[in-house]
Amino acid sequence: MSYQFDSRLGEQLYRLLPEVYRTRDSFDPDSGGDRGQDLARYLDAHGELLDLIHATLQQQLKDTLPASSQDWLLPYFAQLLAVNIVSPDAQGKHAEVDQAISWRQRKGTLKVAEQIAEAVGQMEAELQEGWKRVVMTARIGMPLMPVSVVDDTLVIDDRFSSRATQHPSLPVATVDLRRPSRAVEALATNPAAKLSEFAGLKLHWRQLNRHGAPCFPGSFDDVSSRTVDMRSASANHGHYHHKRLLAYVAPPDGLIPFADISISWAQRSETLYEHLIQETLENGVNVIRNQSKRIVIITDDVSLDAKPYKIEGVNFSGELKLASGGQLELARVEAGRVDVATPISEEASVQATDCLIGELSVAGLAQLENCTVRDTAFVTAIIAKNCVLSDLAGVEISGVLENSCYPADAPLSASQMTIEDSTTDSPVFFSNQTSLSARSVLTPNTPASIYRGSSESAEMGYYHHGRMGRAVRISGNFVAADALHLPNDGGYALQDLIFDGDVLIASGHIKLIRCAFSNLGVEAGLSTDAKGQEIPALNAVDCIFENITLANGLARLEYCTLMQTANCLRLQASDCIFVGNITDADGGEPESGCIRYSRIPAAMEGTSLNIFNGNASTNTTQMPVFIRYNYCSESAFERRVASFGEAGHAVLDRATPDAIRFGAEDGAEMGAHHHQYYSLKIDAVLEKVQEFLPVGIEPVLIQDRRLLNLPPELKNTSDEETT
Repeated sequence: MSYQFDSRLGEQLYRLLPEVYRTRDSFDPDSGGDRGQDLARYLDAHGELLDLIHATLQQQLKDTLPASSQDWLLPYFAQLLAVNIVSPDAQGKHAEVDQAISWRQRKGTLKVAEQIAEAVGQMEAELQEGWKRVVMTARIGMPLMPVSVVDDTLVIDDRFSSRATQHPSLPVATVDLRRPSRAVEALATNPAAKLSEFAGLKLHWRQLNRHGAPCFPGSFDDVSSRTVDMRSASANHGHYHHKRLLAYVAPPDGLIPFADISISWAQRSETLYEHLIQETLENGVNVIRNQSKRIVIITDDVSLDAKPYKIEGVNFSGELKLASGGQLELARVEAGRVDVATPISEEASVQATDCLIGELSVAGLAQLENCTVRDTAFVTAIIAKNCVLSDLAGVEISGVLENSCYPADAPLSASQMTIEDSTTDSPVFFSNQTSLSARSVLTPNTPASIYRGSSESAEMGYYHHGRMGRAVRISGNFVAADALHLPNDGGYALQDLIFDGDVLIASGHIKLIRCAFSNLGVEAGLSTDAKGQEIPALNAVDCIFENITLANGLARLEYCTLMQTANCLRLQASDCIFVGNITDADGGEPESGCIRYSRIPAAMEGTSLNIFNGNASTNTTQMPVFIRYNYCSESAFERRVASFGEAGHAVLDRATPDAIRFGAEDGAEMGAHHHQYYSLKIDAVLEKVQEFLPVGIEPVLIQDRRLLNLPPELKNTSDEETT
């Protein structure tokens, strides 16, 4: 196999050499053997330095513009442009500085206000002007805008008064009960069409029957006129006033993401799903791309013709098969099986980056980076970097394995396989899992050579870049015989996982980051490190628990939300929300510890327990309020708080007291979503939008669950009467 360059410019220099020198570098005509490509290695060594110089120059160029500069430079740009940075989010801060001049040029317009809300808060927003929601008296001779300018889907026959009332520009006060009013899907060419994002899916929509009875009163697609509401503006009242600007935003999903979207391969072109997957031809390559922010799963087997394909962000629960002669490039793809029949050649038959594959079968060269092959890889030649290969099958497999995990008994060629910084240690995955993503999650028992063995000292395999924003659900109970036995030092920290069942840590300690547990029990007792400091049996950051039980060990919690009970003998907690009681395993008072900047049960107010250690004044006993969502089923409609395992679980509502929303030590919200800065983002949006509104106009932010649901498709005009 040819030499694999570590440097980009080193490889570029080598490719610029005449072919005769590259041939002599790899083959000795006198002996008929391999020369070891010493020239390639020499240029690669120089290329590493050139790459560093090039990266320095590139960063210097990027730092000249606020959109691409490093975060620490933003205050200097802000001072130069007289920008008041209010967003707690890095992307929001960049947008504030980068768009400062553009926003000032259009100050006071509705479009700018919407752009500010979406950029600063990093949330989808739909705006309505308050004066348009207030009832106005119709006047004789009042000019009306032509219907075609407002909505080209409407055809109004003025000869009939029942039809004439549909004119969208009429100042109607009483709703027309004969027709429903709601958001529906629209063509992008329609003058009334708006482009919005619904739970990660972008779609054009329009208002159906502006004067009809609202299907969802109080939501973004309710445009009915009301009498003036003179009450002070809040999330629940004071909206309908000519001095208000209504900003409807989607409530956040929190640690638990929205449900996946499962469709068959044939359904991708149907009108209901055509906005999910984009298929284009780019430079002769057929590109299949997931253009939404949701996980899209193809449920059936897919066979592709012998063409070059590039697939991005689409998951396949079955087989993805490519006929002989084709080439396949995968990026951020999960597939139960990948089969490519193209024979061996100089170019790779399969190139995969950040992919999870159950079974891989490639007749030619397979080039993988940051990938996990969970079952068996049937290959003849492979180039793998930062990969986890559970099993390799073949004869005299050639290629390169770099910073990868592979089986010790793999049939590798002794002369044509190069192995660098790789390991034959066996990864440990969660047992009794059915989904491919859950079966591929490493447990804390995994050797450090795997979870810190990549080229960047990160995890090898598909989760090399982490799971933040796409948490994986682990099903089943881990108790009794299936209880987890972990290393004494905690081992690999579990990140971005949702455990649906009960979990018992029978031995060892556990470290958690952005995880959700229904019931967690830890049986580890007191243990200390080399310095005599107690090792926490449970060390959790940004996590949600329904119940935890630690009969003996120390629980150290930071930015966590406990929805029911915390039974801990010793407890250290900072910036947490304890909704239920805090006791020891027997229902009594905890023995010792420290609680600071947290919400504690009212029953603990005024007590002198050891767990306060003088920090009682930083805590609060006010009750948190969690967002209530609308849930529709075949039998009933209900509005309730999201249950464990549902998107939006444990997300604070705006009605939550400020002592909790801004009660953390750094001024952000307490609890598991502290790292998302939801409360700070809301206040930042209101403050920034207010700065760009006309004098006297007050913005009102309304969290609307309807922005999480796609507007339906309107099939024909008769639907306008019955939708």
